[in-house]
Amino acid sequence: MQSEAKKILEDAYDILETRGWCQGTLRKADGRVCLEGAVIAACPDSLHWLMQAQHPGFAAWRTLGEVIGRETGCAFMSPYLWNDAPERTVEDVKLVLKKAIES
Repeated sequence: MQSEAKKILEDAYDILETRGWCQGTLRKADGRVCLEGAVIAACPDSLHWLMQAQHPGFAAWRTLGEVIGRETGCAFMSPYLWNDAPERTVEDVKLVLKKAIES
């Protein structure tokens, strides 16, 4: 993984720790964010990375999807769908971010 993508994931982890975690929306009025919201907040040019396969934000997102996929037995799992599953916990989300940072 690119060092810039790793930095985005590290920053996303810190944002999640600082603001708190939520489900069902990118960000709550009180500042809590979902997994995708944390990655977006950590990405220097916001949502533009979703359309650019060479962007470090896209690499960070792809890495998260691959790590979650390995955890769930899928080839790739969408991080936002995984985040919003009713059984998901903030501890699950933090663990996946840590694994993505280490990969």
